[in-house]
Amino acid sequence: MQQMNFVELIVSLRAEFLHRSSSRSRDTHHDKTNRPSPRRKDMEQEEVISNPKASLRVAGITLLIFSIMLWLYRHNLNPVNYLFFAMLLLRFAGHGLSKTSLFLKEGLDTNRRIFARWGKIYSSIMALILVVLVLSATVYLQFSQQVGGNPGHYDSEHYHDGAFHNLEQPEDLEPSFFGTLIQYFIDDGSREPGSVLPTVAFSPLDLSEDEVGITWFGHSSLLIQTTNISLLFDPVFGDDNTDPLFVGPSPFAYKHTYELEDLPEIDVVLISHDHYDHLDMDAIKHLSDSLYLVPLGVEAHLVEWGIPSSQIQTFDWYQEAVITEDLNVVFTPSQHFSGRGLQQDNTLWGAWAVYLNEHALYFSGDGGYSEEFVNIGQQYGPFDIAFIEAGQYNEAWADVHMFPDETVQAAIDLNATTLLPIHNTKFVLALHGWDEPLEEVTLEGQRRNQSVTTPMIGESFVLGGFMPEEPWWRGVTVYEPPILKQNPFVGAAMYASMLLAIMMIRHRSPAVVIVMDSPK
Repeated sequence: MQQMNFVELIVSLRAEFLHRSSSRSRDTHHDKTNRPSPRRKDMEQEEVISNPKASLRVAGITLLIFSIMLWLYRHNLNPVNYLFFAMLLLRFAGHGLSKTSLFLKEGLDTNRRIFARWGKIYSSIMALILVVLVLSATVYLQFSQQVGGNPGHYDSEHYHDGAFHNLEQPEDLEPSFFGTLIQYFIDDGSREPGSVLPTVAFSPLDLSEDEVGITWFGHSSLLIQTTNISLLFDPVFGDDNTDPLFVGPSPFAYKHTYELEDLPEIDVVLISHDHYDHLDMDAIKHLSDSLYLVPLGVEAHLVEWGIPSSQIQTFDWYQEAVITEDLNVVFTPSQHFSGRGLQQDNTLWGAWAVYLNEHALYFSGDGGYSEEFVNIGQQYGPFDIAFIEAGQYNEAWADVHMFPDETVQAAIDLNATTLLPIHNTKFVLALHGWDEPLEEVTLEGQRRNQSVTTPMIGESFVLGGFMPEEPWWRGVTVYEPPILKQNPFVGAAMYASMLLAIMMIRHRSPAVVIVMDSPK
């Protein structure tokens, strides 16, 4: 009886096999006419079967990505996360394009063709981004007033081959491009103040006949006052002055704000060069009644912005002028460059030696250190005070911006009684700490017996009187890393998450073992 039952079982299984084979044949014929392909159905079935394992793997990859991003954040490499987000957006854009009729999947039966398809998708995205950037730049350069006018050609010994040139050819530093790029990706939070900067509300000084008042508004903007005249150097006020295309850095937060309306009537505006952080279109338009002293070529920008040419005086290097009975100026060289659009060095750059009420002042504008400071000091010094750039320096552009020790050396070369370091404490334009220039110049001045004055932003003082020397920046709140950066438990959880993520990614589903009982 048992043997008969076994035979009947075998016959039954054979009949079931034939029935299923016949059904599979009919289903296959039906699939060919109603579905894309059997292979696609098999892949979808496999995906469904392995879905629990795939979900675990996806969760592990996601956890690992977030753990790595946290590690980058804790190690001051957060800009790398920004790059990752940009790549993620690119991936989403590519995924979206892959669903359109422009990039169909038909006929993609090899890895090479799939790779070519995705290459076509991403190259299309990059081409679109490039077109948008080029069109935006073209529109900006053609229609934005911020670019200024079109400087012409000039009869100057410093102008040839369609551009102005420095007196000395800067050294070929050949900095490492990738080294500088890596520095940009490492940010410990010290480039900006940890809190609102303490400042002083501006108030005009009550000056006697021969006194000269000085007020620094951050970066390179300076107000010089006497009882008879007011001078303004490189006026940059407001929040959006370091364009182009509104992508420039925002100014630091000050306790007090400063507007051109709050200043006394400005008689003379002196410009060092046409870079956006020194030549502000809005400020120029506001000061439309002032007399402008500018380098060769810069007058084209001012005329474009509505300043009559009769109110503009242009200067070549070592050109002198008597402006009023109490004011004489000399435009001296600096080692820098210029340009607001695509064409560079089409306007001149330089520094100002100013003689006012029997006082001599020097304003450096921007520039790297050169031996020309010695010549200027011998011809036009000594100076009662020198406003010299100290900030936005880096080894990659050391020929056009001075390091703190070079700032002090320049003051010594100029025979300056007092040095006021400028070109700092307003924007992040380099990789050093925001307060490093003030601190290092002060310490270097002490080492080399050079007097250094460091007024607070907005603080006014009288030249030759009490000279502010308080290191006010040391009282600014130091950048405090958030809990995600410094908490040890967060760090331990981060590494634990990494290990867990790796285990989830490498997880193998247990094998399914089918056990058949032997016939009794």
